[in-house]
Amino acid sequence: MIGSGPAGAAAASALAAAGRRVTVIDTGLTLEPDREAARLRMASTPPARWRAQDLALTSFTGHEQRGSNYKQLFGSDLAFRDDGVLPLQISADVGARPSYAAGGLSNVWGSGLLPYTEQELGDWPISRTDLDAGYRAALELLPFAAEDDGLAQRYPLHRNPDGPLLRTRAGEELLARLGRHSGSLGAAGYAFGAPRLAVRVGHPAPWKGCVYCGHCLDGCPYGHIYSGFQTISALTGGGTVEYRGGLHVDRLRENGDGVTVDATQVADGGSVTLRCGRVFLAAGAISSTVILQRSGLLPERREILDSRALYVPFAWIGPVGRTGREPGHTLAQVTMVLEDREVSASPVHLTFYSYSGGVAERAREAHPHISRALGPGLELLARRLLVAICFFHSDDSDSILSVWDTGSESGRLETLRKVDRTATVRRFSRALRRSLAPLGIVPLMPFAEHAPVGGGYHYGGSAPMHRRPGSGQSDTLGRPAGADRIHVVDSSCFPSVPGGAITLTAMANAHRIATATTTSGSS
Repeated sequence: MIGSGPAGAAAASALAAAGRRVTVIDTGLTLEPDREAARLRMASTPPARWRAQDLALTSFTGHEQRGSNYKQLFGSDLAFRDDGVLPLQISADVGARPSYAAGGLSNVWGSGLLPYTEQELGDWPISRTDLDAGYRAALELLPFAAEDDGLAQRYPLHRNPDGPLLRTRAGEELLARLGRHSGSLGAAGYAFGAPRLAVRVGHPAPWKGCVYCGHCLDGCPYGHIYSGFQTISALTGGGTVEYRGGLHVDRLRENGDGVTVDATQVADGGSVTLRCGRVFLAAGAISSTVILQRSGLLPERREILDSRALYVPFAWIGPVGRTGREPGHTLAQVTMVLEDREVSASPVHLTFYSYSGGVAERAREAHPHISRALGPGLELLARRLLVAICFFHSDDSDSILSVWDTGSESGRLETLRKVDRTATVRRFSRALRRSLAPLGIVPLMPFAEHAPVGGGYHYGGSAPMHRRPGSGQSDTLGRPAGADRIHVVDSSCFPSVPGGAITLTAMANAHRIATATTTSGSS
């Protein structure tokens, strides 16, 4: 297994359950010692007793020089830190970065969990039924904060939730407003409900579940927000998996009845060669793509599909009460899906966030001139805002172009322009104004912010599954054309990237592929 993110964790779990010997090869970067020490101190005590200096070190500050599109973990750039091994140039208009952290991007994800519908899997060579067992298995690995509500008709829960999380007052008011108009919204193509989040719900808090400290977006010291590395650690502790960190995988070579893995030691640059019977590649869509390119299993110029993200602020009209930090988590408060073919042939997914310190920081960084003009008034204005992150299908999005130069042994990521996003956003804006503005939830489209390509962290599809794979494609077990014992199990094998949350389907598909290899008699 290459990689320790959610897809790798799901595949490793399936393999271990079938009695297979699993070695996880990972770069595995971790927090800086001072931040890890602060996190451990915070994790050992209730929030009321946290030290001010620990909070100052680990909380979101807005001073990250890379910009607001790069999420921090306990004040660290861990999830996007370069390991110093791969020469990779990234264009300024590309928001994606490889993650070399233990657990990958699941260190900083929004923890959203939603399966894909049959419509969203329309161009895939597998159906939702093929993924059902994987969805159930993945959800057994995760904490599952969710509610059985209107979304369940379209997006099955697959297992009983652990319970709901406490929303902010703004989140409750938003859900109530939408509920009072569910008939008209449904007729307009909207479905909505409580977000499904991979967050631990239990008592007593803080040890067994969320304590509502308001720092979800900074990092949970108690580990209540799931990371793929939690599963890897549990499997390692149970003796069913061996973990080998500190290795950057360079290329894979099939020979005979096995696969040779060429890697570089991050600590000293030394070369390491490992021999495996079978490889499951879950290094993250960017790293997996580059590894396949270096291995001759993908062309040197390869498209990585992206689900474009658009950040839209909404103004509250009417009484909502105070919407600042308060009891209630600070992750997504409401999930909404719009199916309107006048907007797009594919559903658009929206996740609504209420006020938190990060909202004001994002406003300052995205609109510095307006922020300076408003001064302290910005904070008051931010408390009257909701922010929705809106995700579009990869068919409505530009892509990332991964280019590998064999001669110089270096790569680069560029933007591949494919669509007129202005027309789609104009149609989307009209739909929001028509349906939500009359409810007092007014989209402020002039202040909407396009994330750079890859900046929404929902991307993949460089080695898409196909029933009859040709060059640059993989079969339904994630095996690239020309390979027999190499399986791509992260989102790199997605035929398309729908607008919904990507992680649960990546886990379900990885579990499906790993399980299939253990039941087919493969060694």
